[in-house]
Amino acid sequence: MDKSPDYNRKLKITVIILFVLFAGSFFFLLQNLEKVRQQDEKISDLTNISQHQQEQISQLENTTISLQQNLSMTREQLTNETRVRQTYEREILNLTMVAKSDYGVMAIDENDKGKLIPLEVIIKNGSGNLFINVANVLFDEELQLSAQTAVKVARETTGANLANKDVLINIESPPEAQGLIIQGGSAGAAMSLAAMAAMQGKTIRNDVLITGTINDDHSIGRVGAVRAKALAAKESGAVLFLVPVGQKSDVGDIGIGIREVGIIEDAMQYAIQSP
Repeated sequence: MDKSPDYNRKLKITVIILFVLFAGSFFFLLQNLEKVRQQDEKISDLTNISQHQQEQISQLENTTISLQQNLSMTREQLTNETRVRQTYEREILNLTMVAKSDYGVMAIDENDKGKLIPLEVIIKNGSGNLFINVANVLFDEELQLSAQTAVKVARETTGANLANKDVLINIESPPEAQGLIIQGGSAGAAMSLAAMAAMQGKTIRNDVLITGTINDDHSIGRVGAVRAKALAAKESGAVLFLVPVGQKSDVGDIGIGIREVGIIEDAMQYAIQSP
């Protein structure tokens, strides 16, 4: 039995539609495959770039490690060279040194706690100069003026002739001590006592400490944080702490002697011993 023309027409239309759908799907598939290929190429390129960057990072890390090692060696060499230089300087100083005294000055840390800092006064052959070396301690210009006054007062009190002598004042705190401050001229009285001991060739007592400024008329001026400094003196082994007139009450009873001194000559009686 022959199929009707209408059936054949529908069959042709169906075949055409299926062909179009197949062709479209095939074309769409080809497009997607091309996109996938392009994405793969991009991923491959990015992977290569990433590997290259990783290699560069690795090289930079190796370079950084090498630089750190070189820096560490340089620091160590610099430290050793500094120690050698300081040794030579000390040996040269010893050759020209006439007298020396070791004492201490009171400072305050960032928490308002008192600290004792080593003080060294050296008199050596020279031409009447004053040198001040301060290390690992915060201070202001008043310290320089205070040191000048301290040496002047010490010279007047002892009658020492320093025309052909230089005076070196060293105030050096350990590097690990952070944030120590010498307030204004508060180290003046201590520097003056240490200078007097050196000029006279006498011994200064390290168990008798002092705080206070020093003035041209030999008077000892008031300072701040007296109690904190007194407690630091006690911790350092002092049995007597000298304070400016009117400031004993600021200290109170802390278990060591507290005595007021008005002029540096009074402080001498307690702090400086004969040879």
